[in-house]
Amino acid sequence: MSQNIRRLEQLSNTDQTIENKAIIYGTFIQRLGLSSGGFPQDIQLRNLETEEIVSFRVKPTFKSAKQNTFIVYIEPGNYEILNYCWTKSMWYGGKTYTEPIFKAIDGFELIKKKDQSTDLSLAKFERYQFTLQADTLYYVGTWHFDQGIVSFTNDKETVDLTLSAHHRFLSFLKAITVLPK
Repeated sequence: MSQNIRRLEQLSNTDQTIENKAIIYGTFIQRLGLSSGGFPQDIQLRNLETEEIVSFRVKPTFKSAKQNTFIVYIEPGNYEILNYCWTKSMWYGGKTYTEPIFKAIDGFELIKKKDQSTDLSLAKFERYQFTLQADTLYYVGTWHFDQGIVSFTNDKETVDLTLSAHHRFLSFLKAITVLPK
C-alpha cells in the first residue's frame, strides 16, 4: 500500500506571517557526517488526526555539516515522528534507508533484524510526539540523530541567535518550546 507524502515548505528569509499554520524550527544532528556523501536527509511525521504523512529536509543536499538548522511551515495538530530517511554514500552511489523512530529503540538495528526475517511487530513500540497550535512559532529542540537511540535537548538560546540573523521578521524570543516526548 502506498501513501502520498507531502513535503513541508521551508521558510524564506523574508517570510513573516504564520496565518492558520504553525512554524517549527530546531537543529538536527545527523548520524553520518562526512560519509553522507552530500545526500539529503529527511524526517517524516504523521498527523495523528488526519493520518497524513509529511516530510521535511533536515540536511540539505551537498552539505557536509553534521549539524543543520531547519525551519518549516506545518499544519496544526498532534504529530508523531515516523521515520528518518537517509542515504549512506557507497563506492557505487548510495544506499537509502527509511529508519523507523521509536523511544529508547535503535531503529537501524530494527531494520537489520527485519532484513534477517525476524518477526517484528512495530505497533508495540512507542513513538515521540508533539502538539502544535495554529498561528504559533515553536522551537522543537536539537534533534540528536547521531546515535542509534535518538534524543532531544533544549538549545533554544543558541538556535534563536543563529536563525534570528537570517529570519529578522520572526520573534524567536516568543517561540514556545515543545520537545518531542
